[in-house]
Amino acid sequence: MTDGISGRDLEAMRDLLALKVDDPGPGLPWELMECMRDLFHSDSMKLCRARPAQEEFVLEQGLDESRFVEIGNDPPDPHYWELDKTSDACNYAQRTGDIVNVTKLSDFVSDRQWRASPMGIDYGFGRMRALMVYLPDVPGHSTRLYLWRGPGRDFDERDRLVLTLLRPHLIAAYRSAERRRRAPSALTPRQLELLQYVAQGYTNTQIARRMQLSEGTVRTHLNHIYERLGVTSRTAAVTTMSTAGLE
Repeated sequence: MTDGISGRDLEAMRDLLALKVDDPGPGLPWELMECMRDLFHSDSMKLCRARPAQEEFVLEQGLDESRFVEIGNDPPDPHYWELDKTSDACNYAQRTGDIVNVTKLSDFVSDRQWRASPMGIDYGFGRMRALMVYLPDVPGHSTRLYLWRGPGRDFDERDRLVLTLLRPHLIAAYRSAERRRRAPSALTPRQLELLQYVAQGYTNTQIARRMQLSEGTVRTHLNHIYERLGVTSRTAAVTTMSTAGLE
């Protein structure tokens, strides 16, 4: 046992870090979420991405007995957001600016306080224990991962430490999944080769010479690349290639 983490925990973390997934999921890969649920012995978990100022959720990806996804389709719930503003547990990051530290519901309220609180009564749905971590997001957005348990054993410092250690991996996994979701239609090897020359600053004439093509054919290839990437310029095509990890 090291700092509250057992050899079994370390093995489970290694398995999670080595996880290879085919489906990026709507937020995080589902396989990753399922491994997280098992690692933390949680009853359910949810990834929430919101725009607090607009009082709306952009994405809710949840896992309990099954998988579920909600993507900004429901009308705003003013009652929820009013409670969110007055709940120390819910508005911790907005209130403090701290998105790094892993928190527990019990850091903010006792069991009795949670059961008696409007948030617990109206939106707790029998969930009594929570472990929460934020992921970096663009200004105006907030992304948080919740792990939930019902009444019974609370998450402990071992759980907090493990989630703290895993947070950089979760951030990397979320960003990788986002790049895959935004990836453009696959370019052909020939188109990708040409676009790499564009990225290196070669002119159409130089590209034509290197690829043994006519300049007209290079322009045709570029137009097809623009169409596939949904862009209208060389700079935008190179930027999209870089963002999508096609270098």
